[in-house]
Amino acid sequence: MTLRCCCRAAARLLAGAMMLVAVCLLPHATPAADYDWFSLDLPTGWRAETPTRMGETWVLALAGPKEAVRVRIMVGKTAGPPDAADVAGLLRAAAGVREPVRRADGQYIFRGKDALGVDTACVVGSAPTAGLYMAVLCSGAVDEAEELLAALHGGKTPAMLPLRHETRGSLAPRFLPAAQP
Repeated sequence: MTLRCCCRAAARLLAGAMMLVAVCLLPHATPAADYDWFSLDLPTGWRAETPTRMGETWVLALAGPKEAVRVRIMVGKTAGPPDAADVAGLLRAAAGVREPVRRADGQYIFRGKDALGVDTACVVGSAPTAGLYMAVLCSGAVDEAEELLAALHGGKTPAMLPLRHETRGSLAPRFLPAAQP
């Protein structure tokens, strides 16, 4: 009887140890967070802060690997129907970027140096039927945000999500390259 109890205990211990090893060997991925308008599989090295509200605008701040890039995802309402061009223009002016807002596949984009000389990019989309817009504003090593943008998945309003854009017959990043001088 004692030998039987020892064998069961050893089997349980072995099963527990195997489970621990399996958990340790799994890749460290952050589970998808559901933010109502979208879900986000946070890529390795990215950190999300607690979402905040600024008036009618919901804001999620994120920091990229080694704090090289900062991203703010904003979802909000405008006074009238959401106009992605107006939102992009206001964000461009607030950031101090001189490059013009460009239209790409129904979304509005700008990219250039901000008032402090930091690379800044933004893509704005809207869902007129929902009466909402989504803006993704990046500063720093903007190209490193492409992985984060790819990790955004549709929610109630997938039309607002940043799209890859067709330019000159090829697929371009969500943040088009900065205008050349």
